Amino acid sequence: MIDRRVGGRFVEQWQAAGDAADRLSWLAAHRLLGVVGLLGQRGLLGQAELALAEQVASKGLVDEDTLAAESQVVDSIADAGVPALVLKGCLLGYLVYPRPEQRWRSDLDLLVSPSCIDDAREVLRATGYKPAWQTTGGTPSHQQTWIRPSGPQIDLHWQLRNHPALRGVLDFEEQWDSAVALPGLGEGASGQCRVHALLNASMHWFDELLPQFRPLVWLLDKDLLWRSMTERERAQATELAAARGIAGLLAESLRLAAAVFDTPVDRAVLEQLQQTGRTQRATWLKTTNRHPVRNWLFALRCERGLKARLNRLRASLFPPPALMREKYPEGSRLGLVGLYLKRAMRGSLFRRR
Repeated sequence: MIDRRVGGRFVEQWQAAGDAADRLSWLAAHRLLGVVGLLGQRGLLGQAELALAEQVASKGLVDEDTLAAESQVVDSIADAGVPALVLKGCLLGYLVYPRPEQRWRSDLDLLVSPSCIDDAREVLRATGYKPAWQTTGGTPSHQQTWIRPSGPQIDLHWQLRNHPALRGVLDFEEQWDSAVALPGLGEGASGQCRVHALLNASMHWFDELLPQFRPLVWLLDKDLLWRSMTERERAQATELAAARGIAGLLAESLRLAAAVFDTPVDRAVLEQLQQTGRTQRATWLKTTNRHPVRNWLFALRCERGLKARLNRLRASLFPPPALMREKYPEGSRLGLVGLYLKRAMRGSLFRRR
């Protein structure tokens, strides 16, 4: 049986995964097949285990067609003059991993200014993409999924995070002003800087309205970011986290990364972040995100003002009828009421859509 716990040293989890087949499945589940060489260099995999893993490591790599499609989309947006930042897996593949294909990902995350969202949508339509859902609505979200028959799924963001406790921690302009070039991805490709990428990765770990399996590659992301940062960048990250109310989330993220991948984080840095985070509201996400209902209620409480809370409540409980029919094409004997009941029973009430 695959051990999917978070915490504890990597070797302990690897050894607890079971026989050889289960261990390979464990690596695949945690999206680590593509980096077995890196794990071997760190001594996390023995020679015999590394040899076994290397036989199937190619299954954990991003294929050439996907890499080319990512470049095409980013180039198209840049050529149209739309300021856009590459985020998350694709960004980190080019920024901190030995090779971009080693950071497995299922989509391409792009962040644009809210004022440019319509322009970005037009570019995606011109490259053959269409929205995954034709009707918008549901629990408030500041991103939209785009798909096409071939190529990666695109998650188009106009706010960095969706949870109201994290919304606005970083605005687009400050991220754009600190952006880094990604020439390997495209001539005009830009992505978050290491400081902002680390804060985003830390928020991402907790920014879920329904608990889900969190692959260890998300901790490896933070490990590689921290190791690649200068002392000045590390200080900027901790100071910015404290100033923007996410010190506790950064502390917990680095603590977990250190526990699993031996990330070289000074204990004094962790203690200071933890101390600062004790009085910050976002730190509650460390516990509320383990419980769907509590997390949903916490998100509701974090909305600013009665009107925003009522809007969230209405949108979460009663998404547009057209969206319900699109999501549940099989219908219901009880009509629209049955679709809402089906959504609640399947747990969709506590998801973003």
